Amino acid sequence: MSTVLITGAGGFIARHLAQTLAGAGMTVLGASHSAAALPGCAQVFPASLGETLLPALASQPVDAIVHTALATGPDAYRLNVEGTGRWLEEGRAAGVRLQILLSTLSAEADALSDYGRAKWALEQRFAGEDEVAFRLGVVVGNGGMYARIRRSATRLPVTPLLDGGQQLLYVVGIDALCAVLYDVILSNGDGLRGRSWNLVQPRPVTLRALVEAIQRQAGRRSLLIAAPTKPVELGLRLLESVPMLRLPVSSSNVRGLRQQGQRRIATDWARFGQPEQPLEMLIAACGA
Repeated sequence: MSTVLITGAGGFIARHLAQTLAGAGMTVLGASHSAAALPGCAQVFPASLGETLLPALASQPVDAIVHTALATGPDAYRLNVEGTGRWLEEGRAAGVRLQILLSTLSAEADALSDYGRAKWALEQRFAGEDEVAFRLGVVVGNGGMYARIRRSATRLPVTPLLDGGQQLLYVVGIDALCAVLYDVILSNGDGLRGRSWNLVQPRPVTLRALVEAIQRQAGRRSLLIAAPTKPVELGLRLLESVPMLRLPVSSSNVRGLRQQGQRRIATDWARFGQPEQPLEMLIAACGA
């Protein structure tokens, strides 16, 4: 079976993916800013964006790399583009047969967020090297953006919704995402190389509908109030300048939601053989 290296191994998607792949008999290596042991990973190597992957790649032959690592902060664009690009090249030099980039639906050349522009630049690199990229929306599971939305929806008496929560969100369940990635690794990316794929369910939901569904499942209600996007973004940018302050959302997250607006996209969901699940079922599956 394959040996797979997952970067950003301590992250939400990476943790689920490691356990999915290991449970299917694959050997999983992790690269993380900490070398602490992680479930599903046979070994974890210390590596952050801007550093090298060579110790992990030299430890044993690696068949595939899944790039989930993400840098944040004022130098995030450079670190994400240059750091992931370096790992792409190190993997190719080491003979890795398949590399998968996890990207975002907000990836565009003129994206409002540094995150979206960085992912766009990386998608072009991966396509040019005949590798695979998946564009994700909100991944429903016990972590990431979804978990932050859930906390806001269930723990506070008042839940602010950016611009009334009318933004369209495209979702994918964490289990379906990991199942697709397993299949792609197993097939060595056959028929998928050289482009980006929109790996989200075909029917979007609004942010407001997502919050209301979470509250119904949790048996909680709160007052939903509209929060203008631009003042919220400005406030977050000011708070982000405070050293060591960790925020549940970033100004980049807000810019990405603002850009999403009412935009509809063509998804590639049917290509991957996963059933479309109702929103309530996805929420129930992750314990909300």
